[in-house]
Amino acid sequence: MWDSLYICTKSLLTRWPFNKLRQKALEVTMKHIHYEDENTRYITIGCIEKVENPNGDYFKKHLARTPDYTWIAEDGMKMQSFGSQAWDTSLALQALIACNMTNEIGSTLKKGHEFMKESLVKENPSGDFKSMFRHISKGSWTFSDHDHGWQISDSTIEGLKMEPEQLFDAVNILLSLQCKNGGLAVWELAGAPKWLELLNPTEFFADVVLEHEYVECTASSIQALVLFKKLYPGHRTNEIDNFITNAVRFIEDVQIPDGSWYGNWGSCFTYGAWFSLGGLASAGKTYNSCLAIRKGVEFLLKLQGDDGGWIESWLSFPKDKYIPLEGNRSNLVQTTWAIMGLLHFGQAERDPTPLHRAAKLLINSQMEDGDFPQQEVTGVFKKNCMLHYAEYRSIFPLSALTEYVRCVPLP
Repeated sequence: MWDSLYICTKSLLTRWPFNKLRQKALEVTMKHIHYEDENTRYITIGCIEKVENPNGDYFKKHLARTPDYTWIAEDGMKMQSFGSQAWDTSLALQALIACNMTNEIGSTLKKGHEFMKESLVKENPSGDFKSMFRHISKGSWTFSDHDHGWQISDSTIEGLKMEPEQLFDAVNILLSLQCKNGGLAVWELAGAPKWLELLNPTEFFADVVLEHEYVECTASSIQALVLFKKLYPGHRTNEIDNFITNAVRFIEDVQIPDGSWYGNWGSCFTYGAWFSLGGLASAGKTYNSCLAIRKGVEFLLKLQGDDGGWIESWLSFPKDKYIPLEGNRSNLVQTTWAIMGLLHFGQAERDPTPLHRAAKLLINSQMEDGDFPQQEVTGVFKKNCMLHYAEYRSIFPLSALTEYVRCVPLP
C-alpha cells in the first residue's frame, strides 16, 4: 500500500503548492528525529532508527553509540535490536537474593545494585516534551540504561522492587500508565482509534502504530504496588487501591476461554499465564475463590510434556493460538515460568507431582559449569520479531528452583 501511494503521489508532491507542504512535513519530522537523538544520547529507542546524513554531525554522534548495539555471543558478533541491561540485571538480582546466599555473593549484589541506581531516569524529557509526544520519565527505568531515556513500565516495575530510594517517582510513573480498561501500557497511555493500525507501514511488525495494554505489565504492576503498600501504607492509598482493582479486572477480562493469556513479550501463552497468575495472587485472589485462576492453572497443567517440561513454539505469536514445539521438545525457560505460575496457588498441596517432574527436568539439564543449555528463543517484539535473551537460561532456572525448594515438600 505504501509503495503504491508513493509512486502515485511522488510527481504531485514535487510541484507547487504541495512541495511546500512536503517541505514543512519534512522539517517537522527532522525536528522530532533530532529531539529523539538528543534525549536518548544518540542511542535512540532502537537500532532501526539509526539513519542520518553520513556527512553530518548527527551521524558522527550516532556512530559513537554503535557499540551499545554490539554483543559477543557464543557463536560470534551480534547486532542487538536494543539493550536489555536494566531488565536483565533486575531479574538476576531478584533471583540471587531469593537464594539466601548474600554472604557468599555480597559483592555481586552490590555491583548490581549500583548499576540499578545509576540506571534510574532522574528527569523528564527536555523542553516541552508533551508537544513532542513524550510521556513523563522521572523515576522510571529504561530497558537498557540511563542514557536510553525511554521509560517503560515493566522495567520500572522490576526496578521498583530493587531500589527503594526513588519509590514515589516510580509509583507515579506506573499510575500514569494505567489505561481506561485497567491495563498497563509500556511507553505511553493507549487509547487511539484501533483502525489506525491499518496504516502500519512495516512489513513484519504487528500492532506498532498504536500503544496497547499488556497483561504482563499489568500483572507485574500489581505485585510491585502491593509490595509498595506494605512499606508506605499511607501514600496515595486510594489511587493505588483503585489501580489494583482495575488491573485485576483487566486480567480477568482478557483471559482466553481456554484459561490462557496472550503474552506479548515472551513465549507466549505460557509467559502470559505466569505473569497473570502472579498478579492475581498478589491481589489476594485464591484458587478456590477465583475462576480465572482455576482455569489458568488447568491450562498450564494440561500442556506439561512427557518429560515434565513445557513445549510452546514461537509460532504461537503470529498465529494467536497455542502451538507446541516441533517434536514436543521441552524448553527449560518456559518450564520455569510454568513452575512459578503453579506455585502461586497451592499446587504443591493439591498435587506436587507436576512440580517434581518439572524440577527434575531442570536439575538434570544443568551443565557442569552450572549454566543451562541455550535453546529456542523465548522473547518477542510485536509478534514476529523474535528476541534472544541470553541471560534467561541462567536467571529463570535459578528463580524457579529456589521457589520450588522453598514451597514444595520434598518426596
